[in-house]
Amino acid sequence: MNKTQAVKKFHEEYLNLKEGEKTDFSRICNKLLQVNFLTKRKPGDGNDYRTILAFKETFEAFFKLIDFELIIKREDEVVFIKNEAVYNHLRLRKAESVLLLVTRILYQRKMDFITLDEDVEIFLYEIHDELTRIGYLDNKRITKSDLRPALQMMRGYNLIDYIDTGLSDDARIKIYPTILYVTDLEGIKGVIDKLDGYMRAEGGVSYEEINED
Repeated sequence: MNKTQAVKKFHEEYLNLKEGEKTDFSRICNKLLQVNFLTKRKPGDGNDYRTILAFKETFEAFFKLIDFELIIKREDEVVFIKNEAVYNHLRLRKAESVLLLVTRILYQRKMDFITLDEDVEIFLYEIHDELTRIGYLDNKRITKSDLRPALQMMRGYNLIDYIDTGLSDDARIKIYPTILYVTDLEGIKGVIDKLDGYMRAEGGVSYEEINED
């Protein structure tokens, strides 16, 4: 769909919406522009997910007009937007990059042992253990001053959720399937290989910053 087609499609579809549906449409578009990811598995976002499916063509046309692609992954009950012009991509700090990758690794590992209907949950100590395993911590613990903003960032983009703001080792963290569409396995493998290379060469880790889409 080009932009001329998108204008026509949006005009046709939007005029058919009721006033309440127009209000929901505007709210959901703004939410997606803010958090990027929605999942039916997050409490409170289920209705928004179903609304997007119900008015898929209207949402697709709107986002096309502002250079975004609406992507729906029904198999994982995830919706997200992707900027076609590569604008406004998030630049992650070192701790955020590593935690994002480690969370993705843990999600994949847990998925091998649960049913499709179950949510993936981990304990915070599992993140510490994985960071130690890959050598990032170098026999130290990641500080709460690094951990808290990284987890808050991930929660803000609907990648995870948690209740224990004290961040104790037994704090439960729910990982949403949206994590699958932020990082990929090949990217993780490349970063872990790089970490291993630094460890072998220098006896420790000097981690480079990563730009995530």
